[in-house]
Amino acid sequence: MIEPKTLVKGKLYEFRGAQLRYQHPSSCAVQARYVFTNSKGQRRELGAQIIRQKLHSIEEFAEN
Repeated sequence: MIEPKTLVKGKLYEFRGAQLRYQHPSSCAVQARYVFTNSKGQRRELGAQIIRQKLHSIEEFAEN
């Protein structure tokens, strides 16, 4: 289970089969939303509850 406090900027995460890169917390702190982008540069905001339940960390491998 991932806590929103532990999200790392620029790290890759998986949400419902889609890979998303974490950007920053949303400016609307009341709703506790967090901004991610996919490989096409499309923005997606996820709430803290969804992050705890459905977001998974992806281990990235460096190319040699």
